[in-house]
Amino acid sequence: MNFGMILDFVIMICGVYVIYETVQMKTGSKIPEMLTGKGFLMEQAKDPAGFIRFILPYTLGTGIALLVSGLFGMFEILETCPPAETVMRVALVVVIVVYGMVLMYAQKKYLAG
Repeated sequence: MNFGMILDFVIMICGVYVIYETVQMKTGSKIPEMLTGKGFLMEQAKDPAGFIRFILPYTLGTGIALLVSGLFGMFEILETCPPAETVMRVALVVVIVVYGMVLMYAQKKYLAG
């Protein structure tokens, strides 16, 4: 087991966790702390329901991207085609950066008072 495989395993676990928190957010209508930051008081939120509606598909998509990328890396599915693996890694970084920007926008619009 090499370091790359361990890293892919961690990425996969992160994807599973994000998907789990997304399902919890959808079923329980409670915003997880990972999306608001530590110490944020939900009583101060302007529109928590709007935040959930807005951020839910982005969070689910990011979780799926993390899970798929981790699985592809762990099982070395793209090992025979290094350019495809590089494209997958770059695409994952783009997904994470865009998600971070969308999350910041949603926090300002729906949560910040």
